[in-house]
Amino acid sequence: SADHGLDLAEKDFTINTVAGAMKSFFSELPEPLVPYAMQLELAEAHKINDREQKLHALKEVLRRFPKENYEVFRYVIGHLNRVSHHHRANLMTSENLSICFWPTLMKPDFSTVDALTATRTYQTIMELFIQQCPFFF
Repeated sequence: SADHGLDLAEKDFTINTVAGAMKSFFSELPEPLVPYAMQLELAEAHKINDREQKLHALKEVLRRFPKENYEVFRYVIGHLNRVSHHHRANLMTSENLSICFWPTLMKPDFSTVDALTATRTYQTIMELFIQQCPFFF
């Protein structure tokens, strides 16, 4: 059984070590945390110009995630949202966090999507999730 009482500070791990471990965990999953089918739906929802409608459309897609993916994603985004609240000290704004984490959480298949467009789209979507976490979850 997992030890939820693990004190990372006591073990003297650096934040980079923990973030690195989190990234390896997600990058080694057989399918990304944000399932491929949902990525296409998120990209479609993101095309909506009206911000309010866009946010609601993105939220609808989130609700169709498989339950386990949804729960883990909600936890990760909630954590990144808390980290972003300390951006004056840690320099990790929701934009910087989305740049660091979207490739790990989405593992895009660049053979099927235009890399530059996908990068901009997915990074912006991830930034919205982090910024607007209380709305989405």
